[in-house]
Parts: sequence; structure tokens; C-alpha cells
Amino acid sequence: MNELHTLTLRQGRFTVKYYRHGTGAPLVYLHGAGGLPAFTPDLQILSRSFTVTAPLHPGFGSSGAEHLHESVLAFTLHTWDVVDALGIEEPILVGHSLGGMLAAEMAALEPRRVKQLVLVSPAGLWLDDCPTADFFAMKPEELVDAAFADPQSDLARAFLALPQDREAANEVLIQRLQGFATAGRFLWPLPDRGLRERLYRVRAATLLLWGEADKIIPVRYAYAFRELLTNSAGVTLTVIPRAGHMVLLEQPEAATQAILEFCRPHA
Repeated sequence: MNELHTLTLRQGRFTVKYYRHGTGAPLVYLHGAGGLPAFTPDLQILSRSFTVTAPLHPGFGSSGAEHLHESVLAFTLHTWDVVDALGIEEPILVGHSLGGMLAAEMAALEPRRVKQLVLVSPAGLWLDDCPTADFFAMKPEELVDAAFADPQSDLARAFLALPQDREAANEVLIQRLQGFATAGRFLWPLPDRGLRERLYRVRAATLLLWGEADKIIPVRYAYAFRELLTNSAGVTLTVIPRAGHMVLLEQPEAATQAILEFCRPHA
């Protein structure tokens, strides 16, 4: 289940790592700026009902970050190339944070290909009176405090833990820095790259899923997304209590249940 598969794109120029597990309709999961170090418990639950494919973005384990520059279009087209190479025609797209922004961009670019869209605390908008957190400037302890409803939980503490082996610990730190460098191209200093002007193109029924205690991208943004998804086949907003920005990890049963209940009526 935690085995990483590999594919190449564009005559071998890019190497893409991805997880795949489960049976059923294809669901593509797009991870956030924290990366995806494993096939996490939330994805395991979803894989009981769907074939879950979770690619690693360029700079997060896959190659090609240097070719993205700061182009949202390049990032979006690259991810559609990955989906095409995997033979997936009409995916359910589930994206968290940076991955949520990417999923929304993909649904706007190819509105007829996305079966359902699930945006989990997505980035991509900016409200002057409710700024998102600048997590690039945070120390690790501050980031955990902002990302989790309970920063003292075992799950939150695990985020701060590093391998005992020095070489392995250095490798983890390097991977985090590389991932943040890629994320920074699209989220820093402001995450607004024009998504608000493209959300009207989204046709898929959309679930907006948020942690009630999200201090990275506050719940206020859920209502902004809902107002901008004017041509969606329907927008459902679900706020999960006792969860912050990492809602899928903090409350995997409640969060995945919301996704399952949303997708089944549209299946």
C-alpha cells in the first residue's frame, strides 16, 4: 500500500512518483505543501470504495519543479498529463491546500472531465480582511500550532519528529525544504494567482471540506469559494469540528465519511 510507483512523461524528461491502491471509480488525490510521505489513513479509508491514485508533485518526490517556474498553467497541465498517462478519463479530484488549488484549476481548465470535485481547505484565494497564514515564515513549532486543532496531540507531535539517524533526518529536512520551495512559487507571498477569475468555469459538483479550527486558511474562505463557484452542478460545504488545516489526518473517519456521502449521490 505504501509502495511508490514510477512513470515517465514527455519522452522521459519527467519522472513521477505515485501511490495507487483500491478498487472502484478512479479518485485522484492531490497533496498539499506538506507533501505525502505515505499512503495515509484517510487515503486507506477512501481506497475501500475507490481506486485512489496519489501522485507526488514536482519538487515533492517527482522531478520537473524547475520547469514549472511560477506558471499555474504549467502546473495544471503537468498534472493533467500525469492523469492521462495513468489512463484516467473522468477522475474524482480531491485536493488539499496547495493540492486543492491545483484541483480547482484542473476542473476549471477541463470542466467536462472532472466527475466530482472535493476541495479540502484549498489555497488560491486572498481576502484582505482575513489573510491566510504565512506558514513559510513559521518555525516548525509555530506551523504545527497553526495546522492542528490540538498541537499537543500525538499526531501533531509526530510532525515535529525526525528520524534518529542523522543522515535520514537530513534527508527529511532537505525534502521539506524542496517541497516548500515548490509551494512557495504558487503560495508566497500571496496565494492569489487568478483562480477567482476562473472558478466560474468549474462544472463539477463540488464539496468544500474544512476543519473548524483551521488557522492556515480560515473557514471564511469556504464561503468565498462557494460564492465564486457560480456554475458548479452544486456546492456542498462541510465543516469538521475538532480539526484544523490537517483535517484529513486529524479526523480521518469524519472527513472521509463526508467525501463518501458526497460522491455516492453523484456516482
